[in-house]
Amino acid sequence: MPAQNLNPLKVLEGSQLSAVVFVQDYVQLQFDGPSLTAITRPRVHVMNQCFEWGNQGYRDALCGQIGKRVRQGLTIPEQEIKIEFEDESSISISLKSEDYRAAEAAVFANPPNPTVVW
Repeated sequence: MPAQNLNPLKVLEGSQLSAVVFVQDYVQLQFDGPSLTAITRPRVHVMNQCFEWGNQGYRDALCGQIGKRVRQGLTIPEQEIKIEFEDESSISISLKSEDYRAAEAAVFANPPNPTVVW
């Protein structure tokens, strides 16, 4: 089985977060081509602080990741999707059933590869 099927986010490694798009009640993260749509609201971890949707500084912290290079993209089944950046900050999306707000937690698009849905 190709490595991309085991870890579809591996293709993000070395790329940069190029845009953060807020669409009503979800967020889209764009990475030099691929995009990760977070229906379950992502958390941002910067310098021992965790920023969550609705908290003061959340949008600034999330947008502050724009331009940073991805060190690692990984999925921990039934736990989280995690994008770690070179400066040790990260963005995570919960995959715990109690955190789902819709049928999906996240959708990863990297054409021409198949779309991955969690």
